[in-house]
Amino acid sequence: MTVNTLDADGGGAAGSWILACDYCNWTTLDIDVEFDKPTNVFAQVVKLKQDRIGRTTSRRSPEIEEPLDAPPPVDPAAKFDALKAFYKSQLSSTTPTNPLMSPSGEFNYNSPSSLARIMNLYTGTGTYGKKTPSKPSNMRESADPSEGLALVDPEEDQAAIRKMQARGWQGTASTTQQTDQVHPVRFLDDLWPVPTLLRTKRAKRCRACRHILVKPETKIQSTRYKLKLTANNYVPSLTLKPLRGASVAPVNLESLPPSKPIQFLLLVKNPLFVPIKVTLATPAQTPGRFPSTVTMLCPQFEVGANIDVWDDALGGEGGARSGRAVKGKAGNGQAEGRIAEAGKVWDGGGNWTTVVVEVVCARIHAPEGALEEDEDVLEIPVFVRTEYEAEVTVTHARGDTAKEKRELAYWCVLGIGRIGKT
Repeated sequence: MTVNTLDADGGGAAGSWILACDYCNWTTLDIDVEFDKPTNVFAQVVKLKQDRIGRTTSRRSPEIEEPLDAPPPVDPAAKFDALKAFYKSQLSSTTPTNPLMSPSGEFNYNSPSSLARIMNLYTGTGTYGKKTPSKPSNMRESADPSEGLALVDPEEDQAAIRKMQARGWQGTASTTQQTDQVHPVRFLDDLWPVPTLLRTKRAKRCRACRHILVKPETKIQSTRYKLKLTANNYVPSLTLKPLRGASVAPVNLESLPPSKPIQFLLLVKNPLFVPIKVTLATPAQTPGRFPSTVTMLCPQFEVGANIDVWDDALGGEGGARSGRAVKGKAGNGQAEGRIAEAGKVWDGGGNWTTVVVEVVCARIHAPEGALEEDEDVLEIPVFVRTEYEAEVTVTHARGDTAKEKRELAYWCVLGIGRIGKT
């Protein structure tokens, strides 16, 4: 979730702030929670939650008939603190005093008397024989709510049943929402934002060369990485879109016409800062019970280096400003009266290149219900091979760096759409 301001002018930290989820459009306004500042949100959440639960007269919904003498809600954190203080006092009163224990409850090994007692345990001097262990006295349980005792009140269950009848299934928290909360809840208005769980920071190595791929920083409050060599930074991205134009009929990806040639544009983007040579290979027919024909019009081509950081933000227009030839925007898919030719790229500029892929979908002859799940989905396996030159450090020569030819090859699957039934 992100922290957003309620001020129209996006004012400073003096305004009101809320937590908002960009996925489900939920905000803390749904539970009447606002924050005074955008930082230290978790501490503000804990304080607001304690203030709301600590009120003896809670706000009641008019459609829910609750008795006036219904017990006020109990803060689980306060109950835990009461239990902790009670059992700590019981342990201190029933457990015999340890001579090595300091008044603060920690072991003290620095004093000479403590060291002498420890030496006597190993040398046998001072006391002879074994002491009869004293039987510890029984420790009582909590007997009062101030000591953390939670009494079962049947009226709480009746109030929960009436609340469920009034709000229905829509006002009840799901199983996932209940498990994500720190303390058990039943209704949506009892949900509170949960802080991000702490995770172990682990470095990962490559199984083949044992090179460190990911290494986070050791600072607890830091979320950055010292090394982060992910595949997105090295593997070219492939995007497939239908070829559009005035002379080309629009293509419905949910129902691809069978037995008709359809042309797609394959957009290849280079994330590296050096130019690469790309070789694409596809089988003549896709695997499966209903094979479709695939033709790659230009299987070998070059892609420029990613030297302009504004290319991605401007959609390829930055290449024209830096002096590189650009025929159009990256992946616009417009035919503009052109005809695809074998062995020639369709468009290119900056760190991207588009080539044409022609597909003839198979004709599916199967009765209703005879197809397996997603058997009519058209997927094309593609073998990608890239070559580029990288700078490496040379120690035995006078020069500091030298260029080394490297190669990267992998298989991938491009999903297009569903084949229409005849």
